[in-house]
Amino acid sequence: MKKWIILVLLFVIFIVSVIAGFMVKSYINFPKNKEESNRPVLAEEKEEDVVDTISNEIIVSPNAEVVLTENFAKCGHTISTREVVPREIVNLNQSKVQEYYDKWNIDEFDSNEIKLSRSNSGICDEHYILRESDGYISISSKNNIGEYIFKGLTDIPVQYLPEEDLANLEKGIEIVGRESLNKFLENFE
Repeated sequence: MKKWIILVLLFVIFIVSVIAGFMVKSYINFPKNKEESNRPVLAEEKEEDVVDTISNEIIVSPNAEVVLTENFAKCGHTISTREVVPREIVNLNQSKVQEYYDKWNIDEFDSNEIKLSRSNSGICDEHYILRESDGYISISSKNNIGEYIFKGLTDIPVQYLPEEDLANLEKGIEIVGRESLNKFLENFE
């Protein structure tokens, strides 16, 4: 007998819950005033709830890298550098990236890597000359018109170098490339 009473009570609670749910739902969707309920909705007033989140357009990822390749006509060298994508071009498409890099050509465009190139009529900045200056080896680099611009002094004193190396430094030792420069200087340390 008690089981029947519990079952009937549960059934009544269920029915009351369903009715309360319908009432709450209809109250939420019920127009607030009569004018609003009787007026037809015009086509211009319909709200567009659809948001297109899928796009076939490739955009730049925040983790992307940019590869810059520059060809120098006077010396014939090609210099490539890889860098993290600038914040300003994250989430931009190819045409906007081209506007940002207006003096470069886009060779490859992917969301994770952008390859850019350009030609330069001058020489690259990796032409060095080493000389003796104030008792140390100095480094200068060649500019587009062939002049050497002083870059700085190394920590390498010349007083302990052999006569042959001193004579070469007196004339000036020309080196091309940063790696070659670093290797050459390591030999003196």
